[in-house]
Amino acid sequence: MKKILLGFMILSSLFLLTGCKKSIVGKWKAIDTNSDYYYIFHNNKTCSYEMNVARLDCTYEISGDTIRILYKGSDKKTTFQYHFEGKVLIITDENGKDNKFIKV
Repeated sequence: MKKILLGFMILSSLFLLTGCKKSIVGKWKAIDTNSDYYYIFHNNKTCSYEMNVARLDCTYEISGDTIRILYKGSDKKTTFQYHFEGKVLIITDENGKDNKFIKV
């Protein structure tokens, strides 16, 4: 019985630890801006950047608090810093500007 209880406690702890990790996967709408645009990140490391009349397909890699995005048709990987403040995803662009997104 003690082994079962111990196993349950270990599994519960692992679930809580992994459940707290925020994921970038999903559709993110820009906030605090005058224009509508979105980033959409998929589990398979593909993504898209969508604006009012255009869409750029891309792939991405995450390492720590850095995200590298390679836009289709380009050979340059753009590197951003990102973090979460509550439910808000903040991506800092190459100019040091924080771009805020909310999951939709």
